[in-house]
Amino acid sequence: MTPPHWFLQLLGGAAILVLIVLLVFVGQGLRTARRNQHISEPPPAPKTDEAQARWQTHVQSVMRPGALQVAFDRESVSMGDDTHDHWCLLVFEEDMPLSALLERRIHSVLASIHGDRATWLFQVHQPLEAPIHHGQSVPAWSDLVRVTDVAVVAQQWTRPHLFCPDFPVSRIGQGLLYARYLAQRDPDEVVAAYRAESSVREVVGDRSARFSPRSVPPERRVMVYRK
Repeated sequence: MTPPHWFLQLLGGAAILVLIVLLVFVGQGLRTARRNQHISEPPPAPKTDEAQARWQTHVQSVMRPGALQVAFDRESVSMGDDTHDHWCLLVFEEDMPLSALLERRIHSVLASIHGDRATWLFQVHQPLEAPIHHGQSVPAWSDLVRVTDVAVVAQQWTRPHLFCPDFPVSRIGQGLLYARYLAQRDPDEVVAAYRAESSVREVVGDRSARFSPRSVPPERRVMVYRK
């Protein structure tokens, strides 16, 4: 005997209702499991900005009170290179001989030349008169400076050739360590042409150390480590 039509409709509706209830329970169970999983997982570690961390380390190193500081400048090597100033303040971890500075360390502030054949004549520019201070402003310096040729540095050399007995960089004091660019001249020829009688001279120029250490920002400072 075939069940009446209304009974079949009622049975089908009940089956659909049971299926819907089961799906609701399954969905709630999955959501609860996901919540529990998220709660049990540790929170992600905050991302570290490596560039910012390096910059903070640099600032702490070069702005240390009482650190040994030497002003440095160099000539430009090309038309594109002269679009910005090369003056900077070298900050030393501790005093060191000039020869140690002019080995590999100084190349971080020199321009790299294609072919690795750049030659530099290093000079020390010392102001001949004491600076005139006006309150807290930058001291005024005389334009008269004593220029002393101290070394030849070549990009292809591992050590400098000194024109004078080695001395600690602290002796530069308020002077300026200056690098003249001699293009790709043979450094041996430069050394051979050196004349001691002309290595020290007085000139009028703008290479004296016209700066107040406290006014030099971190981006114009370069840390020089002993090792």
